[in-house]
Amino acid sequence: MGNFERLIEAAIEQLRGRLLARGWSSTEIAKLCGQIERLGFPGLLAMLGTGENRSGLFGVELLYAAAQDVAFESSPDEKLQPGTVQRFLESALRRHISLAELSVRESENVEFKQELFRRGVSALARRSGMTLTLDQTVSLANLLANGEFFSDIASTTAVTLSTVHGLPLAIAEDIRWSPRAIRLLFALKRDLSGTPASAWKIFAELRDGHLDDPPAVLTHTLRILYESASIAAISEMIRTLLAKDNETFRLAVILHARSAGIPIADADLDVLRESVFDTDDPNLGPILVRAIERLEKNLGRNSLTHALEYL
Repeated sequence: MGNFERLIEAAIEQLRGRLLARGWSSTEIAKLCGQIERLGFPGLLAMLGTGENRSGLFGVELLYAAAQDVAFESSPDEKLQPGTVQRFLESALRRHISLAELSVRESENVEFKQELFRRGVSALARRSGMTLTLDQTVSLANLLANGEFFSDIASTTAVTLSTVHGLPLAIAEDIRWSPRAIRLLFALKRDLSGTPASAWKIFAELRDGHLDDPPAVLTHTLRILYESASIAAISEMIRTLLAKDNETFRLAVILHARSAGIPIADADLDVLRESVFDTDDPNLGPILVRAIERLEKNLGRNSLTHALEYL
């Protein structure tokens, strides 16, 4: 178990005690904690970033409203129905299926699915009160269309490496001369197989603490680093992912959350970044308890557990 997983485990233990004191049954607590343990990294951020107020459209209502917009704005030749678009968006955003594995109708090409998803993301953003440029829409759609975005912390970071600048390499500090270095090299070779990037070059940059030109995906490499990384370094990595200038990742977390029914806003991510992830000894327990209590208040206990299924 890595440091990040231990951090989550400790927070869940605090949550168990709080819920038990508030009258939750052992069955309800076990179900909720199981859902939290299964959350992907973006889902965890979405839940922890829950704000005080609920307003606007969320969940199925938001997806249907966006699907209606896309169908209405499409050309007659496309023959798109709101229900078809909604199922398409639900599969990508709530079932976490990549576009490559999705089917819109009997015959379509990759370009059509990508364009349809971009239009869907744009409509979701508008319905959520976000103003996106064309470039932001494309970047956001590309990020959400990749099923890896919804998985663990290593995969999520790997997918966003190309948009996150200055990813802290303190996570590699304790691996420079350790026996894990050979595992790091093998992981690099696996990640870079079939690409022009050199495993030896990236390996040397990691050991020096500077990654000048990161490949787009380094999932296995990052997993090795996270197994060795200190909690402080992981916290700093998360702060980097949530930085103001990393708009693509932040917007992706917000849309992911709202499509699942979790009411968060841009400002909520700032609070999360500047509190629990701004310390050398982070404790996720208090903010996890606060998030669950706010979600229970906003959504109700049954709807809360239902929403977490889609994160």
